[in-house]
Amino acid sequence: MRISILGLGALGRVFAASLAQTEHQVHLHVRGERGAHAMLEGLAVDGGPMNHVPADRFLFTCEELERPPSFDQRSDLVIFATKSYTIPSLLDVASSLLKPDGVALALSNGLGHPETLGRALGPHRVVAATTTHGAYMGAENTVVWAGKGAIQLARTPLGPSSERLEAIFTVFERAGLAPSMNEDAATMLWNKVLLNLAINPIAALAGLQNGELLAPDRFDTCMMVYREAVRVARMERITVPDEQEFEHALRAVLNTTAENQCSMLQDMKAGRKTEIDALNGALVDLAEAHGVSVPVNQLLATLIRACHP
Repeated sequence: MRISILGLGALGRVFAASLAQTEHQVHLHVRGERGAHAMLEGLAVDGGPMNHVPADRFLFTCEELERPPSFDQRSDLVIFATKSYTIPSLLDVASSLLKPDGVALALSNGLGHPETLGRALGPHRVVAATTTHGAYMGAENTVVWAGKGAIQLARTPLGPSSERLEAIFTVFERAGLAPSMNEDAATMLWNKVLLNLAINPIAALAGLQNGELLAPDRFDTCMMVYREAVRVARMERITVPDEQEFEHALRAVLNTTAENQCSMLQDMKAGRKTEIDALNGALVDLAEAHGVSVPVNQLLATLIRACHP
């Protein structure tokens, strides 16, 4: 099997290094200085199964160079390991790489990614996925695998066969990425997004580590975000956790990742664009479509955009 990874940020590197421990071909589509460094030096992952994976373990293509025809329609699996806002720019690349019966999935935060992939690639080639693996870029192009989590997979409506999904599950299992299967793709995605909505913009605006959101006043604000979001989810006919269940899950995540800086805070500190449009911004759009007011989420989205348009 050939696996293509689009995006070589921290999470993409964790998946690439882990998949490199399997018997499968791993193709990395890279760009910029970091991509060039990976093509020459390979990948360094602190906390992974190997501290260093040599460059010759991977196949490479580069955004800045013409892609050889030998890569066309050769990939069994394409993984979008990118920020949510870069997915549209990589759809043509994924379309050219995928075999006719290949499968694509996105690890990006936010809502609507399976639908976006489905419109471009065909719904029969899209799997829903979420991940709780956490990583960040350290010194000298080294990735720190800060939190070993899991990857959840679910079949989307009109999606690939159960056999194809099982094959992907097996690949991730052999790579040590702790996969699990979920019966309801929409619920799986919303459960992850609810946590992102409640944590990321508040931590980013306040400049706080995750554990600092456990302070009573901050935690109450997180729960206000949830209460607004759950109204929209129910209008979308999504089954979501009740308040007590969500509060328990949120406390568990904040305790487990207490010393972590969420990805949105990392992006803001680095002056990068954030994923707010795919998170609280997307929730606001859905709320408006249903005639529902979500003022806390709207304020958070507005403030994040004001900091980094």
